[in-house]
Order: sequence, then structure tokens, then C-alpha cells
Amino acid sequence: MKKQLHRLAATAAFVLATLGAQAAPVVVDVSGAQSINLLGEAGNTVWLIDIGAHSRLNGLDWNVTLEAFAPSLLSEMQVSFGSASGLDLLTLAPDIADGLSGAGRYAGSQDLAPLGVTVGADGLLRIEFSDEFKDFAVGTAEGHWLNGTLTFDVTAAAVPEPASAALVALGVGVVGWQLRRTRRGLPHTTRAPGK
Repeated sequence: MKKQLHRLAATAAFVLATLGAQAAPVVVDVSGAQSINLLGEAGNTVWLIDIGAHSRLNGLDWNVTLEAFAPSLLSEMQVSFGSASGLDLLTLAPDIADGLSGAGRYAGSQDLAPLGVTVGADGLLRIEFSDEFKDFAVGTAEGHWLNGTLTFDVTAAAVPEPASAALVALGVGVVGWQLRRTRRGLPHTTRAPGK
């Protein structure tokens, strides 16, 4: 009987796990984005993209072409991303080592899983294009993102269908009830005397 209960508990755990999160890429075309001011200042290109409530960012791949207007440098152009509040933004400079003005193409990837970056209940991923150092007057573009993509590996928060969640909860309840009966030493079936 204990083996059956353990199998039932393992099955319930498996079902709960399969109701879990689904991973999917979110591809953002950066064409036309402008890095105008320092991070958080008015004028920068800011996009809000719905990726699902409480979704987690696991990784980022980029393949972009940038243009920095002299004397601004390509290494100063950056993109920041995180929840819509803007308080937890991570910042990426596609090529931190390129100390030149003009155009350049950059590709790479970054594992974000250890950082635990998630969006809030609104499901909005905030992306801001900015410049690390302000070479021109406020409001004047330092550079722009000619083309390319940012690809976020996103795990959506688990949202099981109500009927599936109810069945799993019922199954877990039955497992618990059976375990309690077994621990108390109660018989699983009772027979009327003489039958």
C-alpha cells in the first residue's frame, strides 16, 4: 500500500511540474532606437513589451548594428532592461571595448538566469536605449541603433488552467487523506459482520 501511495504522490508531483512555466524567445527589433541622454533621462527611446506577468529572463542574445555620432563612442551606447518600474534595470553595452565613433556590428549572448531578473504583475519588460557619457547638449542624439535584434529567453510564470489546477489539488488531497489513514492504522475497507 505504501508503494501505491508513493507512486500516487510522485504522479501528483509530476503533474504539478508539467503545469509549470513555458520557455519562449522574445525577439525585439532595435531598428530606429536612439541613444540620446544618460540612463533614466527624458528623450531616450523607451519600449514596454508585454512578456507575461512575473515572467523571468533567462538569457539575452544580441546581433545589432550601431552608429555613434562623433565625438560620442560606440562603447558608450547601451541598452537597459528590466521591469516596468525601471528600478531594477540591467545595462548592456554591446561592445564596451570599441572606443571609436561611426558604425559597428556586434553580436553576443549573456546568461541571465543566475541574476533572477523578472517582470512584475503587469508583465511589462522595459527596454531603454541610452548613452553612458553625454557628449552633446541634452536632448541631442549621441547615436542610433541602425538595425538588428535583441532576443530574450523568457520563462513565462506558470498559469495552470483552473480545471487542471483543481484536479491536481484534489489528487494531492486524496494522497494526503490516504497517508493519514495509513499512519493511523485504519483499514482501507470495512466489512459488515458476517459478510
